[in-house]
Amino acid sequence: MSDIIAAIDVGTCKICALIAEVVDDEREEPLNLIGVGHAPARGLHKGMVVNVAEASEAIAQAVEEAEVAAGLPMPRAYVGISGEHISTISNRGVVAVSRSSQGITRQDVERALEAARTTAPVPHGREIIHTLARRFTLDEQTGIRDPIGMQGHRLEVEAQIVFGSSSAIANLVKCVRAYDVEVEELVLEPLASGEAVLTPAERELGVVVVDIGGGTTDMAIFLEDSLWHTVVREVGGNLFTRDVAIGLRTPFEVAEELKIRYGHVLPERFPAEEKIHAPAFGDGGSITVSRRTLAYILAARAEETLELILTEIKRSGYDGMLPAGMVLCGGTAQLPGLKTLSQKMLQWPVRIGSPNSLPGLGRDIANPAFATGIGLLLWGWRQRKQTGKKRRSPGHGPLMDRVIEWLRNLLPG
Repeated sequence: MSDIIAAIDVGTCKICALIAEVVDDEREEPLNLIGVGHAPARGLHKGMVVNVAEASEAIAQAVEEAEVAAGLPMPRAYVGISGEHISTISNRGVVAVSRSSQGITRQDVERALEAARTTAPVPHGREIIHTLARRFTLDEQTGIRDPIGMQGHRLEVEAQIVFGSSSAIANLVKCVRAYDVEVEELVLEPLASGEAVLTPAERELGVVVVDIGGGTTDMAIFLEDSLWHTVVREVGGNLFTRDVAIGLRTPFEVAEELKIRYGHVLPERFPAEEKIHAPAFGDGGSITVSRRTLAYILAARAEETLELILTEIKRSGYDGMLPAGMVLCGGTAQLPGLKTLSQKMLQWPVRIGSPNSLPGLGRDIANPAFATGIGLLLWGWRQRKQTGKKRRSPGHGPLMDRVIEWLRNLLPG
């Protein structure tokens, strides 16, 4: 009977479902990955559901593959959420501590966060996803990270409120539930990515995580080990591919393959005479272009994306507070030369963030494209460790019907 954590990363290009067991809360690697499933994303555009039936089918395909690999069903999961509808605001919450002699408890902290949540000016049609504590004030003492156990009468929290479109949230939850998987918690994807790729020193000093996926670029700024700002922009790897398709007059699928096999964002690395061949539009047509030309196309889009990232960071007001620089993750972060170009343009420390491989099946997905999925598992593990909640693998109890149905579907008729 193991403590099970599951996650679903719903991306624009791929769906990834993961199942892990908690082997030891005190170990550096507390999770053992026992099931992974992938499926091409369908019914999604720029991180948002646009076709419920297609998106539900893609999620079900990934979840079923993970269930078969793990040998057990996925009754609940932490689900990543992204899209340009995501916004953040800062707010404060204050509560009185009635039993101050016993010290501040987790319940007092939750009441303060609830006060910040209920008084937050959330626009109509929006729904709160996270209420994250930045720092606390206890009576007259400011700058407290964790007040639990301290003595005081008045507890105040400065919180970051993350919210999104109610309809976008409802559509995503509906797609996950279509396969009888309950949403344990929706988790902002760049927040999850930060769990997987950042070091404690980076989170403390100041760093921006930039997750460049297929349809969106998600940014999250961390200071003093807390989230301070996040923004999602509708720019991603699909635009790189689209530029190649238009520039070389080749089908989108061919352009994607060219990007993956020959792509680079530093044109000066290639001689003009180095050629690549690919199918073109039309019956049996083909094209021959220099690899440098392909690199020029990708470099132009990369520079535009990096300029957008820098603009958003400056708009946040924290651009001078990020000594740890930028950590790139997501599938597009693997584009050769992007790290070097980023360092040149931004004049910051830049590294590619790959999640640490988890025991079990984790070595195959220890690359930037799976940062969000691994981060969702780690987020779930930290949340349960803090609250003391556990999810046991299915056995006797209310989940038995779900298990029997899953086994019935798995076995031949």
